[in-house]
Amino acid sequence: MSNKDDVVGFIGAGNMAYGLMKGLLRARPETKMYFFDPDEKRVNFIKKSLGAVPLKSEEMVTSSCDVIFIATKPNYVKDVITKSSKALGGNSKKPLPIFVSIAGGVKLEQLEKYFHGHLKDKRSLKIFRIMPNINSLVGKGMSAMCYNSNVKKDDAEKISSILSASSEVLILDEKYFDAVTALSGSGPAYVFLIAEGLIEAGIKLGLPKDVAKTLTVQTLLGASELLNSKEFSNMSTKELKDMVTSPGGTTAHGLAKLEEGRIK
Repeated sequence: MSNKDDVVGFIGAGNMAYGLMKGLLRARPETKMYFFDPDEKRVNFIKKSLGAVPLKSEEMVTSSCDVIFIATKPNYVKDVITKSSKALGGNSKKPLPIFVSIAGGVKLEQLEKYFHGHLKDKRSLKIFRIMPNINSLVGKGMSAMCYNSNVKKDDAEKISSILSASSEVLILDEKYFDAVTALSGSGPAYVFLIAEGLIEAGIKLGLPKDVAKTLTVQTLLGASELLNSKEFSNMSTKELKDMVTSPGGTTAHGLAKLEEGRIK
């Protein structure tokens, strides 16, 4: 489990980071949290909405925290690590912080190389790679997690505990991460597109926009609950679909149109 005294830091404070920050502070409001982001408007928003403490640089976050989330775009990761590494060569008695990368497509091996190119202190560096999704913003996220060989069981439990404040957590081999990114990382956008289509269809059929949205949102929520419920979890998605579909009915016609559009 995450130690309640662990100081958690974020380098980068975009939507993914915000969801994790919000979830952790909601579950454990006593958590001491620092962050750095170059965007002043974003800094002010995070500070006002969450109460997290902004710092002036990546190096300051690194020197102040026990767990550090690298939450920047992939093309900035090398530069972030270069700057962060400056804070790691001092007190050899102090344990190195745990680093957790959210950057899509940047593998553990590459992260290690970035750090080892700058570290004078060659003690074991513990690195996690995670793929959360935007649903963390409402505490319903899905996060996959893998880590390098220096990570111990209690380290994995610590990071899993932090993530579980806003997400379900799966520990997976890194070889699956491209697929995870495509499915759960990008998946919410696909669902939003379907929702957009349903709302627009409702409006075209004469429904007020707010009514079309309410019908769509509750339909998606209910369908998700069915998929996840104990009562129906042993049923396949096809079986659930067949429960709604009558031969020659409106649902069958709609599904045929979706299949024509190659929705799957």
